[in-house]
Amino acid sequence: MGDYNTEEAILGLSAIDPEVTQLLKNATPQTGEPPSIEQIRQNMADSERQRYEAGPTFGVPESVMTIPMRDGHESGIRVFKPATPPASGSPLVALFFGGGFVTGSNLQLAPVARIAAALYGATAVTLSYRRAPEHKFPTAPNDAWDSVKWLAENASSLGADPSVGFVLGGISAGGCLSIVTAQRAMKEKLASPLTGLWACIPVTLESDLVPDAYKHMWHSRTQNENAPGLDGKAIGHIRALYKPDTASEDYSPFNSELGFSGLPPTYVQVCGLDPLRDDGLIYERALRDQGVPTKLDVYPGVPHAHFGAFPQLKQSKKFRADTTAEMGWLLGRQPDGELMKQIAAAETASPAEPSLKTANA
Repeated sequence: MGDYNTEEAILGLSAIDPEVTQLLKNATPQTGEPPSIEQIRQNMADSERQRYEAGPTFGVPESVMTIPMRDGHESGIRVFKPATPPASGSPLVALFFGGGFVTGSNLQLAPVARIAAALYGATAVTLSYRRAPEHKFPTAPNDAWDSVKWLAENASSLGADPSVGFVLGGISAGGCLSIVTAQRAMKEKLASPLTGLWACIPVTLESDLVPDAYKHMWHSRTQNENAPGLDGKAIGHIRALYKPDTASEDYSPFNSELGFSGLPPTYVQVCGLDPLRDDGLIYERALRDQGVPTKLDVYPGVPHAHFGAFPQLKQSKKFRADTTAEMGWLLGRQPDGELMKQIAAAETASPAEPSLKTANA
């Protein structure tokens, strides 16, 4: 884990990766009108479905069901179970997809769920939440809380035992939802406490929410305003659709009066060429300063969600390997060596390459 406490070190993370430069040079320029929300959603759904169907299952059984939200809405979830549950009990992993609170589905993190089930014997659940603009803030964080609360209360019905591990995580918007849900769990308590948190390229801050102690670390919103993929304009568009109350603790953990010292061990991932880079850096540093065990991986010079836009990058392959390994750290478990070889072999396949705009909408 590098030390990114100086302005110089943080600013240097935006130096673009040469592989990204080459891919952008070869990319077909986007022409015509920007895609509609419906087109963006369809493109992302097609990409998620393609990866879901093409990816290795590792023999992991899977099922779908719905769970109730506070207003009677039935939210769809996918449950991935180990083929042979561990004798010591199957830990619970709950995952939220990314997509700017506007797009994405519970298929997105199926690859992570399959690996958690196969490699660590976890019962992994990919969750849903209602999306903007049809369902504006705070519907998403309310759905997130209701879903995790239901899992904590009903884990045994899924074959999981959260007393041996209960990890919550997500990517981008899903990282934000995981973070605010973990923060809320310190106040309202879950039937089973969280034991680990995975915050991948999360949004956690606004300029006026950055604590004085970390203002020297806050540069990425302006430095990476014109980054490929997710840029400042896209963030503004997302805000207009989602309409968050940025003063709410359901939007940012930095609005909570509780602090962070009661949080479980947390793994944070950050992209160097991402407007949200410093959200993750500051969040990890704040947790570490308050005594929370943390791990941090930074991917210099790559844009937001590079692993989706450019899955063939060396840094994308490193991201996937890091995610697999650190899920084990969060669960306190060692991976199955033979399955690790299978996962490494799967990396030799050439994944489909969605467009940058599709992957980061």
